[in-house]
Amino acid sequence: MDKIWSVAVNDLRVSFRDRSIWLSLVIIPLVIIFFIGLANGGFGGGGGGARLLVDTFDQDRSDLSAELLANLKVVNPDIMLCPADNNADDVCRLNGESLTEALATGRLTDGMVSATLVIPPDFGAKALAGEPVNVIYRSQNATGQTGPVLQALQAVLQRTGGAAVAARVGVEVFENSGLVGATFRDEAERTTFRQEIYDTARQTWNDLPPAVTFSESAEKEGRKPSGFSQSVPGIGTMYVMSTVLIGCLVLLTERKQWTFQRMLTMPVAPGQVVAGKMLARFVMGMIQYAVAFGFGLILGVYFGDSPLALLLIMVVFTLCCTAFALLLATFVKTEMQAGSLLNLVVLILAPLGGAWWPLEIVPQWMQTLGHLSPVAWAMEGFRNVIFHGGGVASVIPNVLVLLALTAVVFLIAVRRFKYE
Repeated sequence: MDKIWSVAVNDLRVSFRDRSIWLSLVIIPLVIIFFIGLANGGFGGGGGGARLLVDTFDQDRSDLSAELLANLKVVNPDIMLCPADNNADDVCRLNGESLTEALATGRLTDGMVSATLVIPPDFGAKALAGEPVNVIYRSQNATGQTGPVLQALQAVLQRTGGAAVAARVGVEVFENSGLVGATFRDEAERTTFRQEIYDTARQTWNDLPPAVTFSESAEKEGRKPSGFSQSVPGIGTMYVMSTVLIGCLVLLTERKQWTFQRMLTMPVAPGQVVAGKMLARFVMGMIQYAVAFGFGLILGVYFGDSPLALLLIMVVFTLCCTAFALLLATFVKTEMQAGSLLNLVVLILAPLGGAWWPLEIVPQWMQTLGHLSPVAWAMEGFRNVIFHGGGVASVIPNVLVLLALTAVVFLIAVRRFKYE
């Protein structure tokens, strides 16, 4: 391991002697991150994460259910209730289809929407009667994980439930007070009394600030995702791929200059030389991520609450790029061929995988095609953490896919690689 590390340190030392590396490692990526971030909404939100699509089925269609949905959007204005909020731009991405529960299930599974909400037929009547009633909420969040939609829903239901409890308790207190005349002449008078208490309690609740206001309180605390929340991990991931894949060009150049062959005459195994050079590219990739995310911190970007999850994605994606660098080194024969191939690979896989824009805004077939790129799996993990409040558990599927791809590519590359 010491020899591998020595080879890596020597490669890093040589790389940082070239002053032009600061242009490709720092200046250009940061400039692109800044302008792509502005295009995605800048500091004021955006990045494809502001709109939270929620497929909604109001089976009750009562005044209370309508009020619940309206309050949901008051608590979090980023929520778009589908199909009610659909417009000429097809913001709900229904493509002219009528929303059914079967379609909603597929849209949730495919990640097209943040959640599905079903209000049962007896919601209003039971709530007014003070009886328990279940609102069905479905999402792909891990158990115990709350996202902005669930937070908003819990805040609204707390108010609705609080008013219903106040009405029920008010009626019971009046009937059991023992006061003269503390009885109702009939059920109609009892219902009217309960309704008055309910309306008063509801108005009191409405006069209070929301328990959870994601878009306002989070913005004040600097915890609301912005356009830079998309551009920092996106452009950072693209430049990590570019930085690491240059490793194939380094191997090719050193072969032509006989540097690689001279190293093989030293008391170091050929595999250790290659491993050291790949380790150097891995370190360069992680430095590139540090530059990108460090710039994001300077801009005040909110990156979620799980830095460990972000680090895990960075490590496995950089490792995956390292495997591809070794594989490409077994195909290219000239420096011009290597340069052209690297540009082609990066400029196809980066936008295809959602580095420039969120995959959520492209058609479904493009989302499926985009997941052929490892960038898509990394960006999906980043977005789960940054935009949806995910933790380590939420990125495990993405990490496993990237690790599996890394293992397969490394295996092929090692079998194809020739030391001569």
